[in-house]
Amino acid sequence: MANRPRIALVATGGTIDALGADRLDLAFYLETGRRLGADELLARIPEAATLAEVVPVPFRPRPSHAFRDADLLEVGRAIETAVADGASGAVVTHGTNTLEETAYFLHLTLRTERPVVVTGAMRPASALSSDGDLNLLNAIRVAADPAAAGRGTLVLLDDRIYSARDVTKGATFRTDAFVARERGPLGVADADGRIVWFWRPQGLHTTATPFDVRGLERLPRVDVVVSYVGADGAAIDAFVAAGARGIVSAATGAGYPTPAEVEALERAAAAGVVVCIASRVGSGRVARSPSMASRRWVAAGDLVPWKARLLLSLALTRSRDPDEIQAWFDLL
Repeated sequence: MANRPRIALVATGGTIDALGADRLDLAFYLETGRRLGADELLARIPEAATLAEVVPVPFRPRPSHAFRDADLLEVGRAIETAVADGASGAVVTHGTNTLEETAYFLHLTLRTERPVVVTGAMRPASALSSDGDLNLLNAIRVAADPAAAGRGTLVLLDDRIYSARDVTKGATFRTDAFVARERGPLGVADADGRIVWFWRPQGLHTTATPFDVRGLERLPRVDVVVSYVGADGAAIDAFVAAGARGIVSAATGAGYPTPAEVEALERAAAAGVVVCIASRVGSGRVARSPSMASRRWVAAGDLVPWKARLLLSLALTRSRDPDEIQAWFDLL
């Protein structure tokens, strides 16, 4: 086992280390408040020692739906520190509810090309047929693969390797919940132990982005407003009043807020708030229409609204010019 890569493990909590009431508790296990520590997670997969020297990194675990922007910054700092200390890659275990957001934030902000793989589980550690152990082992396998370097932050669940930019959670309980509807997986961690790569991400990421958050303690406030039949501008006005510097509209179809929402978004833009139009549909692009361009609104492309929120918040650390921000949305 000489010359094994050194892989940092940042265990942030979630289903993967949760312990339910019994082996058939597949739904309400978080309510027990019991969980495994990073060392206990590793003890369940002694095979990992043949792949890498896995070094746990201290982190305060919590459910992913309790994450805040400050936690994203903290995860990034933990990875950057581990890499500076000599880690050749990192694995982050994370609750699946917001896993895609943390992964995309890291994809946009980490200043390293070393492999970073985010994984989780759809069934708790105590469950009959839990998926967490193999997900963690495969994530370590991918992080230890030299071919994983330079692909940005990766997400691995159910044997599939995804780009953090494209992946989203598409089911509440199924073990194959994570999908990249438009682009598919980058590769697979296959049954024979081989990592098989299909393609490389095309957008800019990690060291090629303009976003350096290492000196930040907080991010600009950006809120998401979901459109629906009869939606008015009350939520938009309230977010502006609360100090939002950006608003993402999860609009209908290919980017259509209701008429009342359009009026509120125009008021927000007039007050200096940057407006981004995404879609509530779940896949497909929002193109920047002539009316969006004339209003100087940003089109989210094929980013889901919660990822558009992160990109807009990071963009606002560099610029308040909607046209410049649009260029980043087009490249990232």
